[in-house]
Amino acid sequence: MRSQQEPQVFSAVIKYSRMEGEFLREISNNYLTTQTFLMPDISWTNLSIPEILIGEMKIIGFPNLRKETYENWILINNQSSLLTPFITNPQVALISQEDWEKLENGTDYNWSIIFTLTRPGFSQDFSQALIQITAHCPAGPPQYGSLLYLEKTAEQWEVELSYGLYNQ
Repeated sequence: MRSQQEPQVFSAVIKYSRMEGEFLREISNNYLTTQTFLMPDISWTNLSIPEILIGEMKIIGFPNLRKETYENWILINNQSSLLTPFITNPQVALISQEDWEKLENGTDYNWSIIFTLTRPGFSQDFSQALIQITAHCPAGPPQYGSLLYLEKTAEQWEVELSYGLYNQ
């Protein structure tokens, strides 16, 4: 079932993130960000809150996030894996580690955005998913990292909520 759902989740994330025409690293990001400026711990307990006030900022969590979804996301991303079999969207350029390093150090693509994704974690009934996305521009901003919470309605995955991990 995962092999059927994963390409659909990646497609929804690509569409939501507007990464068409940009670069996507072909190896999944296995580094799970566990700390942010605002909250010291990105655990299921902290993510599943409806909302919290920190100073004058209201942070909305993922109140419907099931613990099984979060745990599946942690488990599947313990090590990197090749995303090529799951990315069926031809509007992104999948790049290897070698090409990633060339883009980082070269000047031809300084203002391009290079994305990374983790593999999605799923609930047991495949009705929700959790995935991490990062974006990096070799010349500077925009640079950000977010967790995306998706739900499946009928036969389509949609990003319902985004939780910012960092933004520079």
